[in-house]
Formats: sequence, C-alpha cells, structure tokens
Amino acid sequence: MKSNIVLTSAAALLVSVAGASALEYRPFVGLSMGIQGAIYSSDAKDIERAANIDFPKDFFAFGVVGGVRAGGYEDIYNGGITLSATKSTYSKVQKKYVDIRAASADLFDISVSYDNYIRISGDKANRIDLVFGAGMGAAAYHMDPVKGGSDTVWSFAPELKIGMDFELTKSITLSATFRTIFPTNPNHNLNASYFAGGSVKYLF
Repeated sequence: MKSNIVLTSAAALLVSVAGASALEYRPFVGLSMGIQGAIYSSDAKDIERAANIDFPKDFFAFGVVGGVRAGGYEDIYNGGITLSATKSTYSKVQKKYVDIRAASADLFDISVSYDNYIRISGDKANRIDLVFGAGMGAAAYHMDPVKGGSDTVWSFAPELKIGMDFELTKSITLSATFRTIFPTNPNHNLNASYFAGGSVKYLF
C-alpha cells in the first residue's frame, strides 16, 4: 500500500513535468552512498534503559536514484522529480558497558521528491546547481535480535532535501545531498533519520 502511494505520486508528478509546454526534460539514473544517522524516539530510549542496550546511531548506506529534470539548459531555474531508495548495512545493537551484540539493526527508505535546481555557476561552461527538495515516502526500521524474532516497522515519512549538483559533462553529474526523513508512525523507533552522501547520475 505504501509503495503504491509513492509510485502513484511519482507518476502524477512525471505527467505534470513532462506535459509542461516548452520544457526540455531529461531522465536520469544513478547510484548513491553515504552515512545515515538515526535520531531515536523517547520510547526507543526508554527501551535502551530498560534493556541495558545501545541502539546504533550511524549506518553506512547505499542506494539508487532515478527521475527526470525539466527546464532549459541555460535557464537559472530547473525543476524535476527524484525517486530514491536507500538501504543501510547492518549495525550492532550493543549491550551497555560490554562488547556484546544483542541484535543487528538496519534502515530502508523509498521516497519521491520534487526538486528545485538553481544555477549558481554564472557563465561557466558546466552547470553547478543548488538543490532544494521536498517529498514523501516510506521508511522501515528492521531489527534482528541474537535470540531470534526479527521485526520490521514501516512508517509513512515526509522528507526534506538540500544539496548541490556538479556537472562534469552534459551526461554525468555528481551530487552532494543531505536528506532528512521524518517517520510518522508512533511505533517506529525513530523520530527522524538523515542521509549525508553523494551520488553519480547519468542524464539521458
């Protein structure tokens, strides 16, 4: 259900962008990696104290991005949408004061955002853009206790984004991105999660 909402929203935005008159639009795909941080809820902190454990706060994350960018190449402003999916590696849930693993945890999120590209490179040959975006998606927190009984909690999650795009060629762009994700499910362990990293995008 959550995936259907995200994909339906992405399709609606694509139709809106592609249907705009006098706009050139360029689809893109890419790969991303970076660090994902976790900001835990008060309930999760209560669990930490009661169980005498520490939840992980930093994860290595990687993912894929795709979407479309619309607007004239020489224009200061371009718009577009981005569909992103990010998965973290497992991090250790550790017992306090001792190096013993109580469980493993990882994060996953998928989202669609509308992005605003503002050219700041002046008359240079290659574009450099400041990027602002906002969107929505779904976020999951997964945990595998050592004693068994794994659990995954999903949540609807709005997202905010800021970053920069550095054009290497007309087809290859490097992006530096900071995204903040806000799970809304009260049973989710996180109040927020943030991704800081980069991506390589190929524009068609």
